[in-house]
Amino acid sequence: MRLSGLLLAALLALTLAVPHSAAAEEDPEGAARVVAQTLVGDAHVAMTDSELADDAARAEALKAAVSQAFAFDIWERFLVGDRDLPPDDLAAFRDLLPGFLAQLYADQFGKGLEERPQINGTRKVRRDVMVSAAIPRANGDPLPVEYRVRDFAERGPLVIDVMVGGISFLVLKRDEFGGLLDQGGAERLLAFMREKSM
Repeated sequence: MRLSGLLLAALLALTLAVPHSAAAEEDPEGAARVVAQTLVGDAHVAMTDSELADDAARAEALKAAVSQAFAFDIWERFLVGDRDLPPDDLAAFRDLLPGFLAQLYADQFGKGLEERPQINGTRKVRRDVMVSAAIPRANGDPLPVEYRVRDFAERGPLVIDVMVGGISFLVLKRDEFGGLLDQGGAERLLAFMREKSM
């Protein structure tokens, strides 16, 4: 990876490492909006910046953006559910999850990026905040996306789900992962995740 790629990944991490808890308490919708805005902005840069040396550098920058914004423990709990994965398999799952979600993000939103994504409104849903966005597409209307953001106190607000056209990534992937586990156990799921991960 060229130095510029490393610097970008480091800057992304430093930018997003600022504590959010105080801001979230005072203005939860505003804090959630900042998380979503930072994610879509940094992901857009990762997928389009010509200064990044190659696909590997872009992948690392996108993984950094996703890793700073997503609450992986919530994703893990929902995707695996009450399945009792062996410790080694669970560790492998946790290691693969950031790259898997980054690849999923790129697959869904990595086309038509001549224009920057736009963050629109916010709304409260129980203890979470839904942040709506419009993701440009090459040959069509912008894709309506909602980021479900939850405040985790010391950890600050983090993304716990992404919804495209009202369809939840968590629900879709839970069903898919459950089917893979039923077919071939943890080995089948981990092989799938390796194939689909950055």
